[in-house]
Amino acid sequence: MKITVREYPLTILMAVLILACFAGYLTGGDGGFSATENRYLAKRPAFSVSAVADGSFMEQFELYVKEQLPLRDMLIRLKAAASGVMLKNENNGIVMGKDGYLFEKLVNTGEQLDKNRAALNAFADKSGRDIHVCIVPNSCEILSDLKPAGFPGISQKAYIDDLYGELLTHGNVGTTDLSGILTEHADEYIYYRTDHHWTTQGAYYGYLKLCDDMGLEAVGSDELSVLREEASGFYGTYYSKYRGPGVKPDTITYYDIPVLNFTAGDKVYDSMYDPEKLKIYDKYAMFMHGNEGISVIESVPGGREKKNELIIFKDSYANCLIPFLTYDYGRITVIDLRYYADPVSELLSEHPDADVLLLYNFMHFNEDNHFYRLTG
Repeated sequence: MKITVREYPLTILMAVLILACFAGYLTGGDGGFSATENRYLAKRPAFSVSAVADGSFMEQFELYVKEQLPLRDMLIRLKAAASGVMLKNENNGIVMGKDGYLFEKLVNTGEQLDKNRAALNAFADKSGRDIHVCIVPNSCEILSDLKPAGFPGISQKAYIDDLYGELLTHGNVGTTDLSGILTEHADEYIYYRTDHHWTTQGAYYGYLKLCDDMGLEAVGSDELSVLREEASGFYGTYYSKYRGPGVKPDTITYYDIPVLNFTAGDKVYDSMYDPEKLKIYDKYAMFMHGNEGISVIESVPGGREKKNELIIFKDSYANCLIPFLTYDYGRITVIDLRYYADPVSELLSEHPDADVLLLYNFMHFNEDNHFYRLTG
């Protein structure tokens, strides 16, 4: 029996696509870092009898096949286009709202949030010193008027309030609730449309509230205005997942605040910003030269009275806020627990007089699995 393309066009097309993908897996190298998604893709898992027995090998291999799919980027775009034709406004967990804003769905929390809460409470007990905690609500919590009708999600504020209630029982913990000041300015450009971060303007409002709660003198917007710089054409992490039509690029604003020096890892710079990053896809990485395990900022002396030192534990949300704090501290040690494996207790003992601040966005606090390092 002779089979022709005309008789079974879809079947033959699917067979060709499957064979092409299989050939791609055999001949193509694994992709490493995905610039459009701002993360490393899964690697081929090592085979072992124990991994097969406990099921972990198949889980890791399934993720590997999904993330190393040949032509993956093109297929994501095709999926987004198909969703648009079917009048769907969601792709890969990202939903299109009003005015071109993209939002990430979070319908429930998990075990990791409970572990991170426990780690933070243990750190408050073990550190033996005053600490300050600030969890930043994400755009889906604050920009309620821009979310599409029926948008599902938890109340981040309720979880943050509950966490703060626990932490305040320790007696050595101060907290900053940003929901009020951010909601007050929700009609301004305080979150990116295409990215999960807040904008520098949103971070400045957060900085003002932090200064109120930590007894610091905030730098005025008029003093910053002469240092203002802008970069357009930014598409962020939400767009990398969504890839649908109707999305406008964002504009990054930053203030070229001078410092004596900025040490990130083993490299020393004369600025907290890397303008070369504005030429690549992940333009937000220009703040603080990206994420390092440990960075140290020596601020410019004079002009105003400053406290001696701050140690800040943070995620990338803090990167556009930290420059403002150089007006308040002579030295800032920045720790990203995702890349910092040294004992935190030793770091604190080496800097006994430093203020301690933990600044994270809620999504990160809900998902990241490195908070256990606080008690190391």
